[in-house]
Amino acid sequence: METEHYIEMFWSAQDMGIQALMLYLTVSSGYLIVAYLVGSKLTKAQVIFVSSLFFVFALYALWGVSQYWSSGDQARLALEASGAVSEIELNYLGISPVVIALPMGLLGIIGCLKFMWDVRKPRAL
Repeated sequence: METEHYIEMFWSAQDMGIQALMLYLTVSSGYLIVAYLVGSKLTKAQVIFVSSLFFVFALYALWGVSQYWSSGDQARLALEASGAVSEIELNYLGISPVVIALPMGLLGIIGCLKFMWDVRKPRAL
């Protein structure tokens, strides 16, 4: 029974982590589209408002990614420790996906904010 519980936890956490990652990509894409289409026309207050919303919701989505995938990795480690699965059955790389997703997501937030900055303050050619 415990093994089935951990396997269900692992796959549920993977699914929820992917959903949180898709939320992050949706929020980031929406912000980039707004920046590209109307960023130069927004007032300073509007930019602060839109950027604050983006920042909070992107961080919230990344928190979900890290929380779900870390929980899934803990279930995987418990399964491996019990001998129910081998190391490569659930994770071929042997590392938690959050190790890659979280830093890349944080860099993405910085990149999106920089994009808005560039749209608002174009360089002279």
